Amino acid sequence: MRESFLEILRCPSCLSERSLRLEVVEEDEREVREGTLRCATCALERPFRGGIVDLLTDPPAFVEREADGLARFADVMRADGWDAERILALPDVDLGYWNAQAAAMQRMLADVPLEPGQRILDVGSNTCWASSRFAREGLEVVALDIADNDLQGLGAGDIHFEGHGIHFERLLSPMYAPALADASFDHVFCCEVLHHNDRENLDRTLRELFRILRPGGRLTIVNEPLRFPLRPKLDHGEEVAEFEGNEHVYLMHQYVRATRSAGFAVEVPKLRAMLDEPFDRTFVPTTRFGKAKRALRDGPGGAHLLRARRAARFWWLHAIRGDANLTLYCVKPG
Repeated sequence: MRESFLEILRCPSCLSERSLRLEVVEEDEREVREGTLRCATCALERPFRGGIVDLLTDPPAFVEREADGLARFADVMRADGWDAERILALPDVDLGYWNAQAAAMQRMLADVPLEPGQRILDVGSNTCWASSRFAREGLEVVALDIADNDLQGLGAGDIHFEGHGIHFERLLSPMYAPALADASFDHVFCCEVLHHNDRENLDRTLRELFRILRPGGRLTIVNEPLRFPLRPKLDHGEEVAEFEGNEHVYLMHQYVRATRSAGFAVEVPKLRAMLDEPFDRTFVPTTRFGKAKRALRDGPGGAHLLRARRAARFWWLHAIRGDANLTLYCVKPG
């Protein structure tokens, strides 16, 4: 960490802002690598190592289990051949999961007005791939996570520092209670991470992200998995259950309602673009009601009939077809 990072931290114990004081033990040309943080208000003391600030105090059991699961998953990645070179290439790795992340990043860079020098929080930074990209765009970046290992946690930051010649701050802290000062960020980025909250902590997380954003600041949510009325995904996360990722899945309107309840003005750009997409009328059924009804029930023609109306396309995508992830662009008023 750099000493300037102290200006946007708050004590996780007494919640006082800018009260943490740094005692340096070891530093290099890039940052302070080892030291102690002490709160001038409540005397909380937290050591840190490897440049990672640890303000994850007394985490609940589900956070500890998830952090341990990330460490186990890092071992799986390592056994599968993941190394520094592959981490540096992220998200441009030809795998289905990473193709989705690369597309989300390109969409954000095109749609969100990021300016060099602005400060952005990368929530659930994981391999730090997004933090690295934002740093290379000239932003002041804080990577936030609950794990600090080198392939599935904040320890991956060192790989990006060396490989790309950049720097960003790293903070161990839960997303539902980030140890960060009010109104200290211009942007918050959440990529496929909010569903690691139960309903109570989802609402709490969004309120906290609203708190740390400046008026006019932007929250970008990308690639959140969704539940659909005809595809409830009751077994969501079963394939990764061994890593205890605290997985949940929600309906689209639950995300929209939660962000609005937190105070955000919300856009749904991906849905808007999909609703406006062109469609082929070739297979629209004839005007006879009976034939149209059978097509809706039995054949692909039903898709085209529904897609013939913008409002109906919404229900086709999000109730019948049910295979879209969620992207939300949100703004803090003011």
